[in-house]
Amino acid sequence: MKKLKTDVLIVGAGPTGLMAANQLQRFGIDFMIIDKKSGPTMESRAIAVTARSLEIYEQMGLSDTAIQEGQRIEIFNLYVKGKPRVSVKIGEIGKGLSDFSYMLAFEQSKNEVLLSRNLYNHGKSIHWNYEFVEIKENQDNVTVLARNPDIEVEITALYLIACDGAGSPIRQHLNFSFRGGTYKHKFFVADAILKWSIPYDQLIISPGTENFCAFLPLQGNHTYRIIGTLPKSYFNTETVTFHDIREVVIRTLGIEIEFEQVNWFSTYKLHHRGVNKFDNNRVFLAGDAAHIHSPAGGQGMNTGLQDAYNLCWKLALVLKGQAFESLLKTYNEERLPFAKWLLRFTDRGFNMMTNRNFFIRKFRELIAINLVKWVPRVGFIRPVIFKVLSQIWYSYHGFSLAQSSTRQNLKFVSGDRLPYFPGEKFYSLFKNPSFHLLCLTNTSISDIQKQNLQDSFPFHIKIIEQKINEMWNKLGVVSELYIVVRPDNYILFIADSIHKNILEHYFKDFPKC
Repeated sequence: MKKLKTDVLIVGAGPTGLMAANQLQRFGIDFMIIDKKSGPTMESRAIAVTARSLEIYEQMGLSDTAIQEGQRIEIFNLYVKGKPRVSVKIGEIGKGLSDFSYMLAFEQSKNEVLLSRNLYNHGKSIHWNYEFVEIKENQDNVTVLARNPDIEVEITALYLIACDGAGSPIRQHLNFSFRGGTYKHKFFVADAILKWSIPYDQLIISPGTENFCAFLPLQGNHTYRIIGTLPKSYFNTETVTFHDIREVVIRTLGIEIEFEQVNWFSTYKLHHRGVNKFDNNRVFLAGDAAHIHSPAGGQGMNTGLQDAYNLCWKLALVLKGQAFESLLKTYNEERLPFAKWLLRFTDRGFNMMTNRNFFIRKFRELIAINLVKWVPRVGFIRPVIFKVLSQIWYSYHGFSLAQSSTRQNLKFVSGDRLPYFPGEKFYSLFKNPSFHLLCLTNTSISDIQKQNLQDSFPFHIKIIEQKINEMWNKLGVVSELYIVVRPDNYILFIADSIHKNILEHYFKDFPKC
């Protein structure tokens, strides 16, 4: 048996695990990542990449590749009985809120290839064909037994991140609760090349009387991901082919479709489950290992990416001796509430679209669809929808790390995502894998003052100076302001002035060494 040591072991090389590996690589943390697969996922699986995820990719220098290799979804159409009832230009919904104001179809398989390639380009390895066998938690470390076809390995790590999917063996080994349920419907998914009379850049949703179908455009000539509910008559059929339900799909949408080629087809049951905590001593769950839900809103893969993004800078700080281990408790504190909200949000949305109950069907047909028709015409609703679906709305305000001592009436608070300014390339200033101190002042800061500021923090911090201009005035900044920005570009601390007493008051509660 071969014995190996590392600081962080990641089990699972899906999007969540690969994001964790990439973030640890950015911070210079030693890690290993293993997966029982032989390489990146071949099936497309998850589809949508949200604005918040693309902002992470931008910070990593990968957003241009994702956009180039993905498919922008320009229009959302809701079809009922073969007629378009609602049409929304998606690219306009997020205007002024993010550089990525649209929905991007960038499949899970492509995400995995992109993140794997980035690791390889930085000289890192992925240990494919290594299957998790068992785990032993010790006081000072975690020991994992894994095997590939040729050898067994014992890996000792200070911390472990379980990104091993919905059936997570690690979650089961450690007896995490995973409560929830299974939708009574049975679902299908297909990737197909098709021909129809609709433009090929549109996301189409069609809630039929008995069935539900959605069509998501993928990169490639006339290529679509099709998802939907199986007819009741197929619920107990062991083997179902796309040919069996082809006419049902056409009938649900209500227009003629010619299917030229079906590249992938599968049927499955959907679950909605979540853990009651994201951590257990030195083990952390992320992505589907911690929460699974319906595909409503394209939130699943993106939430896993956010989990890894949140956890890894905290691990880096602890491993570098710049924070006590108690900092890692804020991972559960910050991510668990979002996972709980997401399960409720996707469950309600999915039930509204798929429920066959007579009264819900009639509400959907006669009321809900007519209400949705007004969304494009009501200006203040569109940005709200974009903020929710893109995950830029979520804030860590009110949690233990977010503090403020400002007296200014700001339109942002500690814990929020860093304010965004359209067309300014503002976020490009915050690409370093470090904390940033944003100094909003109309006077210059001397080199000695910068050094004194740097020495006042328990971790490395990059200082950025900006004048208080009209854009900041609109956000309520009227006088000198200092914003400490976390490595994940959320606001840690806001103050009207920065001096030793203020920093000592804040950092007395920060789990620093």
